[in-house]
Amino acid sequence: MSNKKKEILLRAYLGFLAVCLLGFAIIGRVFYIQTVQGAYYRGLAESLQIDTMEVVAERGNIYSADGRLMATTLPTFDIRIDFKTTYAHPEIFKENVDSVALMLSLMFKDKSKGEYKNELVTERQKKTRYYLLKRNITYNQLLEMKQWPMFREGQYKSGMLSIQNDKRLMPFGLLAQRTIGFTNTDGRKVGLEGQYDEPLHGKVGEVRVQKIAGGVRIPIDSREDIAPQPGRDVYTTIDVDLQDVAEDALYRSLQYHQAGHGCVILMEVKTGKIKAIANLGAGKDSSYSENFNYAVGESTEPGSTFKLATVASVFEDGLADNNTKIDVGNGEATFYKLTIKDHEAPETPQLTVKRAVEVSSNAAMAKLAYQCYAAHPEKFYKNIEAFGFTKPIDIELPGAGKPVLADPKKWSGVSVAYIAHGYEVQVTPLHTLMFYNAIANGGKMVKPYVVDKVKEYNTTVDSTRTTVLNEHICNEHTIKQLQDILQGVVENGTAQNLKTDYLHVAGKTGTAVIAQGSHGYNNGKKIYQASFCGYFPAEDPQYSMIVVINSPSTNGYYGNVVAGAIFKEVADKVYSLTLNMHKAINKELMAENNLPPLQKASASDLKSIYKFFGVTANDVSGTWAKVTAASPKKAVLTENEMEAGVVPDVKGMSLKDALYLLESMGMKVSIAGRGNVIQQSIEAGTKINKGTTITIQLS
Repeated sequence: MSNKKKEILLRAYLGFLAVCLLGFAIIGRVFYIQTVQGAYYRGLAESLQIDTMEVVAERGNIYSADGRLMATTLPTFDIRIDFKTTYAHPEIFKENVDSVALMLSLMFKDKSKGEYKNELVTERQKKTRYYLLKRNITYNQLLEMKQWPMFREGQYKSGMLSIQNDKRLMPFGLLAQRTIGFTNTDGRKVGLEGQYDEPLHGKVGEVRVQKIAGGVRIPIDSREDIAPQPGRDVYTTIDVDLQDVAEDALYRSLQYHQAGHGCVILMEVKTGKIKAIANLGAGKDSSYSENFNYAVGESTEPGSTFKLATVASVFEDGLADNNTKIDVGNGEATFYKLTIKDHEAPETPQLTVKRAVEVSSNAAMAKLAYQCYAAHPEKFYKNIEAFGFTKPIDIELPGAGKPVLADPKKWSGVSVAYIAHGYEVQVTPLHTLMFYNAIANGGKMVKPYVVDKVKEYNTTVDSTRTTVLNEHICNEHTIKQLQDILQGVVENGTAQNLKTDYLHVAGKTGTAVIAQGSHGYNNGKKIYQASFCGYFPAEDPQYSMIVVINSPSTNGYYGNVVAGAIFKEVADKVYSLTLNMHKAINKELMAENNLPPLQKASASDLKSIYKFFGVTANDVSGTWAKVTAASPKKAVLTENEMEAGVVPDVKGMSLKDALYLLESMGMKVSIAGRGNVIQQSIEAGTKINKGTTITIQLS
């Protein structure tokens, strides 16, 4: 029995020893892992739970020339709650959940207080880590929510997280949309948004996040975070008011003529700054939108606006002048069995070059060019090249169209004649405008541009200066003759509908039959393109402009009617806003023949008006005054007291003064006519009853 007992004890000791050795081995292994391999495994665990996430920088703004926002970033926020965090401070959640539910209900008005409370309690019981409470709230709403009970305790006590989302906003809606740009359906940015994407984008930041179940990432505070750097701001040359006028005039014209698309470009003559650039095209539902930048990107046959380039070439080579006569016969010119015809029979069988352009004779231009360049087409090409018609224009907008003009070695026998009146050549509207602008600018060709400067933290880091592409595209004598021609087109030619006494315009009409892709020009129905390009005021050019309307189908298709009307509307608006275009006022003559018609007004206004005309007016003590006598040298004013509680005599006042006076006394005013007040429905001196309506008749 003793041996058996010893054997049992031995086995027990051996088993105990084995367990002890195993325990020591485990302890040793743990110690080894913690001390020797601890750093490796801790890093591995952290790499599986902690990650970095890019933080997109706030995108820069795009401004108009006068600093008005045309594109900006509107931040919105998603509010999420890590309910597991709230378990560390249960008293905070319990004490404030009712208040938070009430505040949510009052702010968003989509659920009751009870529904919100039930939602918060349920998600907390589930220990939801990244619960979406609200999506796309505003910054002001976020600031307000951060002051609410519970949420004001901060992220680590309330579990509240705010995730910023940026939304691009255009405060002026679709105004200049294609120029300012946007993100296309394929994710590609167009316009200035695309061309200036890098400076606008800024530099992304970096934030540390913790990965939790479901692949969700929660931001955590870390000294390793890198703050994003906001994007730079782009300031354009666009004038919002003129842009609005251009787009509105273009839109109405496209609708009226049921046209396919069109564009307007308005540019400063001396600088090349583009002040307005409108592009509208018809959609499937017959509405119009900025679906393509036709002004910059579409190359088509220019038609008759190109005739000026032909004449400029001939003049520059000394082969003709404005008085050179061209035999046009009955208005037809035939070259190798191909006949070029005028729209109307010529007034005489012979036309001077100046008159030929004024009436836009195709036959005259074809004959003139053929006589001068048929034997040496390369000379014609060289001049066209010098006028800027053979290369794309390096403008800040992407997608600049390429001109199409074959090498003269490939020209046919009729090419010179057809190019002469705007065919066998394709250019963008911007090319044509740049050439006409050079004529207006005394021969100096400047590069058009649409971005004035780029700023970072209100400091200019890049600016655009006027770039001269060619100091003299033609000699001074040629430029003077071309300017005379363009003025003659409006005074005596095809654009007489643009003639006014107050603003003299110079320019050229264009009516082209455009090719239809592979179908060419003969596809049963002719497709026209109407255009007008010119500048104003003719005697001191400050602005140049081109209008191009593609495929008008109703109410006419000629350039003077379709495009000229838009040109005039925009030019009139520019004129009304640009005081230095207005003729100087002869104040003495105006005072002598047309003294201010106001008989009653505020005393200070009357004094200022008469002072402007150089007429002396005496001081009066009261607020209101009336004119008792006036001459070209002196006006006599007397006090015009207004008795409280009775209807004043407003006859002889301006509408502005009469409205102010009557409404300040508690009366409602009905207006008939225009001008100054000549009659009032309630006699002066009548006691006023509050809310009484008085009708005033204006002259």
